[in-house]
Amino acid sequence: MTKKELRQQMKQLKGMTPEAVKHVEADMVFNMIEKMPAWKQAQHILCYWSLPDELPTHEMVQRWLEAGKNIYLPRVVGDDLEIVPYHGAQSLDDNNKFHIGEPVGDAVDASCLELIIVPAVALDAKRNRLGRGKGFYDRLLSTTSCPTIGVVCGFQLVDEVPVEPHDRPLDCVVTNDGVIADDNLFRV
Repeated sequence: MTKKELRQQMKQLKGMTPEAVKHVEADMVFNMIEKMPAWKQAQHILCYWSLPDELPTHEMVQRWLEAGKNIYLPRVVGDDLEIVPYHGAQSLDDNNKFHIGEPVGDAVDASCLELIIVPAVALDAKRNRLGRGKGFYDRLLSTTSCPTIGVVCGFQLVDEVPVEPHDRPLDCVVTNDGVIADDNLFRV
């Protein structure tokens, strides 16, 4: 299956998934992440402000901020992602090309990050990620060495994600069904 075909298949499946199911699965996924040494040790975490077809993050991002974590969200600038501190939903602006809630304020260097939570269209057991096709996260992840966790609903874990030379596998995959990782940083 090509990337384009897999994106289309996932779009159809996501469209059939009730919001309540996505929220239950998100709770399961983020509760597992909160038990991981990688999360417990990290003070500077990049997450994402979810779109309607992604695993919901809005409640979790706020919860992690209130738990004392320094949370960052991406902001699209040209072909790249800037990393910007998150200070609450009131500090987001969706007046941008993709209508994504993006933080306002000054960007920081990605080297401060200690953990990155990555959205995906699909993931596989080899921890390969299929994104939306613009390469934003591929470019960002090529500049950092901190642990990365891909998160999706269970049905988005597929047998095989097509990969290209620029695609970088993640360190860990988490779905409502469990964790796929080789490193003890991700044991639950």
